[in-house]
Amino acid sequence: MSQPAKPWVIGNWKMNLDRRAAETLAKEVADDPACGAVIRVGLAPPFPYLERVAEILGHGPVTLLGQDLHSEPRGAYTGSVSGPMLRDMGVTHVLVGHSERRRLHGEDDDMIRRKITAAVKAGLTPVVCVGEDLAQRESQRAMTTITAQVEAALPADGWPGQGEILVAYEPVWAIGTGHVAGREQVAEIHAGIRRLLPGHARILYGGSVDPDNAASLAREEEIDGLLVGSASLSAASFLAIVRATTQA
Repeated sequence: MSQPAKPWVIGNWKMNLDRRAAETLAKEVADDPACGAVIRVGLAPPFPYLERVAEILGHGPVTLLGQDLHSEPRGAYTGSVSGPMLRDMGVTHVLVGHSERRRLHGEDDDMIRRKITAAVKAGLTPVVCVGEDLAQRESQRAMTTITAQVEAALPADGWPGQGEILVAYEPVWAIGTGHVAGREQVAEIHAGIRRLLPGHARILYGGSVDPDNAASLAREEEIDGLLVGSASLSAASFLAIVRATTQA
């Protein structure tokens, strides 16, 4: 009988920290015995620090993620980073379609689908982010919105690649606000997403995750892991989330 898949805890550092702080944080996470024993831990540093963080993580259990990628493997795209470049730096997974990319950079569903395909072609596992904003939540259109996002990410012949499928549900109104979606809301959305995907898909929750709510979130049957934002910028808070998930 196969063992159940390990839950994930991914720290998205976004556009934060300097080189020294990134090195210190990566070392503290990499050296902690809680990482990799019972769960899978990942870090998504800013692009300039990827190579140094990769050196620190080495061949240990902590996974290195990119925060984004371009839909093309190369070309005249000033300021962009391609999937092959990420792979060359030791990255194995990459966030795609984060709400901040959708909202601040105008990324639509077509662009996100092309990025997913580009990630798979580069040998990367995409972590596809979906979620509704407050207006969509209040007008009872949350699941309709998320269904459209998931289905738009799926090519006509199904999910690209044969590997792991990771989707992160991040209600936009909960990101960085301190507000967390209620347990019934999360369970409803995660169950809805699961019906749209193959049975081996892993569905994470992201949205103001912190040490105080991590354990209760991780205990939810429909949640396969956590995508952590600001709480991942401190080793103490991030590792507290890791331990809470381990013990859930």
